[in-house]
Amino acid sequence: MNAAWSATGQLQAAGKTLEYACIGAPPNEAPTFVLLHEGLGCIKLWRDFPLKLNKATGFGVLMYSRAGYGHSQTVSLPRPLDYMTREAIDTLPEVLNNIGVQNAVLVGHSDGATIAAIYTGSIVDARVMGTVLIAPHFFTETAGLQAILDARDAFDHGNLRDRLAKYHQDPDNAFRGWNDSWLNPEFKTWNVTNVLERIQTPVLTIQGQDDPYGSLAQVDAVTERVGQTWAEALVLKNCQHAPHLEHSVKVITAITEFCKPLKPLHDFPTHAYIPGVNKRHPEAAFETLRRTAVVGYSADQLAQCQAYRAGLQFLQNGYYWEAHEVLEPVWMALAKDSVEKAFVQGLIQLANGQLKLLMNRPKAAQRLVGKSRALIPADPKRHVMTLDVRKVHRWIDALEDSVNLAL
Repeated sequence: MNAAWSATGQLQAAGKTLEYACIGAPPNEAPTFVLLHEGLGCIKLWRDFPLKLNKATGFGVLMYSRAGYGHSQTVSLPRPLDYMTREAIDTLPEVLNNIGVQNAVLVGHSDGATIAAIYTGSIVDARVMGTVLIAPHFFTETAGLQAILDARDAFDHGNLRDRLAKYHQDPDNAFRGWNDSWLNPEFKTWNVTNVLERIQTPVLTIQGQDDPYGSLAQVDAVTERVGQTWAEALVLKNCQHAPHLEHSVKVITAITEFCKPLKPLHDFPTHAYIPGVNKRHPEAAFETLRRTAVVGYSADQLAQCQAYRAGLQFLQNGYYWEAHEVLEPVWMALAKDSVEKAFVQGLIQLANGQLKLLMNRPKAAQRLVGKSRALIPADPKRHVMTLDVRKVHRWIDALEDSVNLAL
């Protein structure tokens, strides 16, 4: 068993010491639910939900208190207004890496749901099999801001501070960091719906019909931007902001059913194959992945298949021959003369160029740089097959620099 999978512990991420807790199987034995708490939450405020998830699915569960919450290190106030984006981009990857998560389902509540969506919509991570968004928010709403204003009154004049003190070592740091950000006049224009179009996993959204912090417009945003093929929704009557506690049986059942078809990706191969240098992988070693690129799938569906997701992961981690192997069936399944087909071909040529450079063939790599660049759209604001084309052009630029040094 991985030593990190003790009952509780501390880890370092984004320069902060964070408390974490684990339940069930370690990451090398089963997929892992990664729980991301709400704006006033922490490990303890998940209550018995993690244990119920573990018992229903057999998945392991990882939860941590973000900086400023529970018994994690406090933060400097005021928080930056993009604090959820920073958590997704800067902190969450380190948490996953430090714990050794191999295959995950992100489960976020409220702010945590937003963080989960930003992560899967911004970072290509083939370890993430699916995303569950409980009471998410992607833009501000008048009613929600009023509920947050009411919370400030309860903290300043009611018993909310005393209640939070049972769970947070510094309740003022926890509350002010959340409340002051949301009530900042500049936060009224906050909107991160753009990340939804780039989410790279199936998504289950769960919302209470009577949630004072967010309306069903938040759910509609997910369905419209992620697409009905990949987005499911559960709307619960007589339910407010904590569906997983108010209607735990229905929520656990929905998550369990959502997870059944999710398939974890294989681990990285034992080595990156370089022709003429080391041993080739066994025949059909990647056939399971290749078969997920089904002819007849739409471009959106192929962008979510495991072959494509694994191909991106291989490409970014130095497995260039392997990236070609699993991206090829995706390219073959895409519509003839489509932008998406050319784009994936460009990724394949990029992988081949990297491989030729490793084989000490810089002139061949130089030709492939040109081919790859010609196939990737030049529009700097364009996203194709979930990827920001600017990122791909940076990859090509880096390869070209390496080629020029080798010539």
